[in-house]
Amino acid sequence: MSTEILTPTSGSRTSLEAAIPDPHTQIHLDESVLAALPSHVRVRSAFSHGASLWTRTARVDAEMADGSPKPFFLKVATGERGRMMMHGEYESMRAIVEAAPGFAPEPVAWGTYKSVEDTHFFLCEFRDMQETIPDRHSITSQLAKLHSATSPDGRYGFHVTTHNGTIPQDNTWADTWEEFFINGYKHLLKLEKASQGPSSELDRLASKMLDNVIPRLLRPLEEGPSPIKPALQHGDLWCGNAAVENDNDEAVVFDACAFYGHHEYDLGNWRLSRNKFGRDYIQAYTSCFPASTPVEDFDDRNALYST
Repeated sequence: MSTEILTPTSGSRTSLEAAIPDPHTQIHLDESVLAALPSHVRVRSAFSHGASLWTRTARVDAEMADGSPKPFFLKVATGERGRMMMHGEYESMRAIVEAAPGFAPEPVAWGTYKSVEDTHFFLCEFRDMQETIPDRHSITSQLAKLHSATSPDGRYGFHVTTHNGTIPQDNTWADTWEEFFINGYKHLLKLEKASQGPSSELDRLASKMLDNVIPRLLRPLEEGPSPIKPALQHGDLWCGNAAVENDNDEAVVFDACAFYGHHEYDLGNWRLSRNKFGRDYIQAYTSCFPASTPVEDFDDRNALYST
């Protein structure tokens, strides 16, 4: 199939469905997406593929100059939030692949559609994955490698806004982990109040967290002879954002909202009962990347990171 067939021939459209319709439907690729693809590949077909709560997704089948297949994965979202989501995911995945090659699909580009109004895309390589959770040793060894990548200037944060689902994260750079965590906590409280209205009970509980719990658990991490360093985080690592690659049975992660933080942060999601990464995964991880000191606070920190 030629790229001309895949390019829209009519005027501007305005909906997300116009960019990628229902699953298993052939789609037209916007000229911005075509321009973002490597110059040595030729597009053969593109179909809506997979499911997402916030976006539309597609598989783009292409071939190299020698005729070998080269598939890509396309994700689109609308509006200013959608634009920031696509940018944040691109930068997150780029950082992860640089730190731990193969642990995530390699990003190709992000940008804005020309044929569909206010629609934005993220493009990466397509990885053929099983719908099963990775072996605990496979994912934890790779995660420990990811967490070995530290912030270039020793600060906590990230250079762009990232999104946990559709929720923007406050990645403003901070000199300490305590400061960064408190900034993020206050940001989420502000979003909660804007959505649900004021709550005296929430204010009371939040005050205890901010004034007592967070300083008590996080401040000691940066005191003493072995202070923590800002480690690259996936940011939303639960069993729904990880899978197993068909070709080699290795762990693959996706849908990241990266930042530089305490290396134990990514384990917070694993505490929750809905997550299939249980205590055995946490134990496998700490055998690769030991808990920070004070070690006796590890479980309490894990509970904090799960909130």
